[in-house]
Amino acid sequence: MRKVISVLLVCVVATSLFAQENQEKKAKEEVKTGWTVGVLPALGYDSNLGLLYGAIVNSFDFGDGSRYPDFNHNLYLQLSAYTKGSMDAIAYFDSYTLIPNKHFIGRLSFNRNRTYPFYGFNGTQTVYNADFENIDATGDFISQVFYKYDRKLAKADFLLEDRIADSKFKWIAGFDLGWYDVATVDIDHLNKGRDDDELIPDVPILYDQLVSWGIIPADEKDGGFDNSVKFGLVFDTRDRLTNPMKGVWTELLFRASPKFIGNNDNYGRVSLIHRQYLTLVKEKLSFAYRLWYEGNLGKVPFYARQHLTTSNYYEGFGGAQTVRGVLMNRVVGQQTAIGNFELRWKAYRFHAIGQNFYLGFNLFADAGKVLKGYELDLTNVPVAQRNQLFSNSYKDLYTTFGAGLKIVMNENFVVSADYGMAMNKNYGSSGLYVLVGYLF
Repeated sequence: MRKVISVLLVCVVATSLFAQENQEKKAKEEVKTGWTVGVLPALGYDSNLGLLYGAIVNSFDFGDGSRYPDFNHNLYLQLSAYTKGSMDAIAYFDSYTLIPNKHFIGRLSFNRNRTYPFYGFNGTQTVYNADFENIDATGDFISQVFYKYDRKLAKADFLLEDRIADSKFKWIAGFDLGWYDVATVDIDHLNKGRDDDELIPDVPILYDQLVSWGIIPADEKDGGFDNSVKFGLVFDTRDRLTNPMKGVWTELLFRASPKFIGNNDNYGRVSLIHRQYLTLVKEKLSFAYRLWYEGNLGKVPFYARQHLTTSNYYEGFGGAQTVRGVLMNRVVGQQTAIGNFELRWKAYRFHAIGQNFYLGFNLFADAGKVLKGYELDLTNVPVAQRNQLFSNSYKDLYTTFGAGLKIVMNENFVVSADYGMAMNKNYGSSGLYVLVGYLF
């Protein structure tokens, strides 16, 4: 994520050193009780943001063990920051027993990103040229932060889910509140400590140009509220919560954002997500896929268009949570579709430090498409910039392929590394994503 180099390999080595006993035998699962804690430190470097430092803590409560491998409570805490001022703070709580017979999710977060990725609208209708940000490119270079802007985002999300009678159907309802503060990149701040030949030039970037041409409206350019209530239906037959071996999970979710709760206009979103899990070899090999339709209705403000409609908070068509290998937020359309297809192999089980582990691998293919783009008024765009920055079509199929490694503790704490390669340089080249959890 954003060129983060994780200490995942250190975790691999450490857990392997603990796995001396019965290495050639399948380790018998021990039913876990009470709380277990997983910690993932992270170190990295970004040429614009500086050194990354921080940690992720993911804790699971299995109670008396009667639900294992499913959990009672899941607490996720993340605090990470870059030395030049960007940071993420997240507190996430997922519980099946806090409220009797109901599933509760709560999330509080704050993100400050001085170089938040922004590639315009409708995917390939806004051209991506990597050389625009490559200081060593002769002729095409514009700025190291051409496809960026400065963003602060504070969010609160809450969701409640309950089974309908004795069926496999559930209702879901909740609300989310968001405040976006958007501005052009502060190049004076980012230029501190740079050598003269590496200074970011003071020139208009894509965000500045779209504002000046009216493609980003004046009343949205500085950000604002994105508040909504959400409600929907879920059909769930999975055999477990994390990396199921069989079953389906289908969700239809609506997000309504009326003006009277603080938004600039009335708008809404809808998503339909279907996930299915198929066992190929019992407790060893499975095939999983996800199909996802996303639609926006009304005048969704530009700063919130990348906010996808799911039970959890996701941003961006492209990147770690959607189409791996495509640049994060590369594709922002009014109606989009995504497909993810994975072979998942639980290769080796072992016990270490009193916990159950397995080492897993996955092969995947991801794809996505803009079904309907936003209407872009290019009337005020000079001909030279129109030819340079825009194309006539957004109907490309965005495809990627890749593989991943998983280290899983007690079936639920998942350290995941996926590497995806894009099939067209107009929407990215490749990406390495080190996260906690399976994609879906």
